[in-house]
Amino acid sequence: MKKYTSHILTALAVSSFCLTLAAHTVSIASAEPPSTVANAPEAAFHKQFRKQIYEAYPPVSATAKELKTSGYNQFENPTGIVFEEGDTIIVKASGIPSNVTPELRITNFGSEDWKDSRYPLKNGVNKIKALNKGHGYISYYTDHYKTAPKLKISIEGGKANGYFDSAIHNNDTWKRLLAGAVSNIMDIKGKRVQLAYPVQALKEQCPENGFGLIGLYDRIITFEHEIMGLDKYNRVPKNRMFGRVIWKGFMHADGIGAAFHNDTMKELANIEKLMKGPWGVAHEFGHVNQVRPGMKWVSTTEVTNNIYSIWIQFKLNPSYINLEQEHHNDGDGNHVTGGRFNSFLQAALINGEQWLCQKGPDKLTDYQNGGDHFVKLCPLWQLQLYCNVAGKGNPDTYPDIFEIVRKQNDAGISNGQHQLNFMKNVCDVNKQDFTDFFKAVGMLKPIDKDMDDYSRAQLTITQEQCDALVDYAKKYPKPESPVVYYITSGSVDAYRDKLPVTGTYNQGVTEEGKTRKIDHNVWKNVTVFETYAGDKMTNIAIWGTGAPDKSSTLVQYPEGSTRIEAVAWDGQRTLVTGKR
Repeated sequence: MKKYTSHILTALAVSSFCLTLAAHTVSIASAEPPSTVANAPEAAFHKQFRKQIYEAYPPVSATAKELKTSGYNQFENPTGIVFEEGDTIIVKASGIPSNVTPELRITNFGSEDWKDSRYPLKNGVNKIKALNKGHGYISYYTDHYKTAPKLKISIEGGKANGYFDSAIHNNDTWKRLLAGAVSNIMDIKGKRVQLAYPVQALKEQCPENGFGLIGLYDRIITFEHEIMGLDKYNRVPKNRMFGRVIWKGFMHADGIGAAFHNDTMKELANIEKLMKGPWGVAHEFGHVNQVRPGMKWVSTTEVTNNIYSIWIQFKLNPSYINLEQEHHNDGDGNHVTGGRFNSFLQAALINGEQWLCQKGPDKLTDYQNGGDHFVKLCPLWQLQLYCNVAGKGNPDTYPDIFEIVRKQNDAGISNGQHQLNFMKNVCDVNKQDFTDFFKAVGMLKPIDKDMDDYSRAQLTITQEQCDALVDYAKKYPKPESPVVYYITSGSVDAYRDKLPVTGTYNQGVTEEGKTRKIDHNVWKNVTVFETYAGDKMTNIAIWGTGAPDKSSTLVQYPEGSTRIEAVAWDGQRTLVTGKR
């Protein structure tokens, strides 16, 4: 189980990151959830769930093998019937083919005491005694799912709770289901995702618009599938992803799917709050969707899944990109809005630290064998901004890279070679030579270290391998911008539209101790502001540093500083204050 720092737990409520860190734990107190099944009489409305037709699905393992991901939904075909331990159940089935043995699966998501049992089904009458309480699912998975017949199944015993299916139900159904629920859990089916969420939280946070809630989750998964290239390459599986409530821990991803503590439901079952802060949901589903090992090599377990998270944050709430706008240490001891991204620039461009081993707010010490996970994300985000959002490369950079990785034979490929392959793939799918960018951000540098991750492993890249990649990429032209490593969502328009920096020397600059506040009404189209002491660059501030309202940039100007330069998308520098 992944564990989370206390400040990240608090920050979830304000759309912050959810980073799994093993070194710092947080205890979440929770009351024992209510009994799974209430004693209310069954409503006539619910009887429709007792006789249903169920479809076959691809085996979860087969989908995982094809996509090179973790497992998708093991709980397709919810019955809408819930059981108590010891219940006698009569299942009448027809249509079962001779080469498949479907099962009634009873799983209890409604308490800390997670139990699961399975009962094979045959055509005709099946008499079952439930070994545990929980919700019933018809587990019908086969490699021949495209031609497998549909099953006709009726269930006697237990109590009907129902489930919501966005393909056939509307919000009137949603309200009736919540009002008549006899379980503390509701099964919710979307097009690409299925949830098992607590009824009480749904009543409090989403009492009337279940169609909108599951639709938002479908959008999140669709964005992940799109950036994975599943839509482009016709690989979207029939299997849904799966998310569930848990009663211990915080958030994690495992062999079952994505798991979210009941305490988080005040955000995750609330459409408005989830729109503003989808990071946690995207992060955990992103763990399931990590394409491994080609896009999940050592020290990237908590990084490459966040390619999905930041893209979804950008798509749903572009006014707040937490990677760029959170208040953090900038790597030089200054706590400012934008500090995390500035710490990346400080570590990579000023300190020359190797990517994956860069200091940041969450790893200010002992980072040499595995640095700040979000600092590691910065250059991966910059590639998406430059190639896709600014339109300066292949807009399908990541979809195409993921497809290359899915199709490659991973046998014998080392962690270092995976990293080299990623850089090569970026160059190939864009037909541009990005090696200067990769050198600048610390990715194309020799390294020979035993790296931190959930399990440690060696990462080795030699100087000869770096030189070979540089020689390989020479067949392509350089990117239009020589300062791709300065792009952020705040400056992406300048890159896209080739906007020159405008500003007047010494105007719009306010001295504030060892900083200078630069007014955006005077200085426009700036990617970053660089601080120099003579010929040495000492500090870098992305556009909007220190200003949540993005009206200015706070630039560090320590003792001995001689000037500040404003950098344009094309690398041109304009003197803001001081002397060259």
